[in-house]
Amino acid sequence: MGLLLKIALFAVAVYAAWKTFHRWKGLFDRFVGNTPVETKREPPQAPTVPPAPPPAAGRPRVIEEAVPCKVCGAYLSSGAAKCGRTDCPLP
Repeated sequence: MGLLLKIALFAVAVYAAWKTFHRWKGLFDRFVGNTPVETKREPPQAPTVPPAPPPAAGRPRVIEEAVPCKVCGAYLSSGAAKCGRTDCPLP
């Protein structure tokens, strides 16, 4: 028989003995009247201080209005000087 098989059988035997022991101990304790002491848990307390809001990510981003170029139709911000073409009518 291989070593690994022996180890596996030994582990199964130890597990079975452990479960049997706990089963018999539980039956004995119930028969004798030894019950485990139950601890009272207090209900969780609500946090007294509300969590702080997340910090702001700096300045808010401003979205400018876009207007179409009359020559090529590309959208430019209203503050742009030209669209980049030589024949652009924007000043």
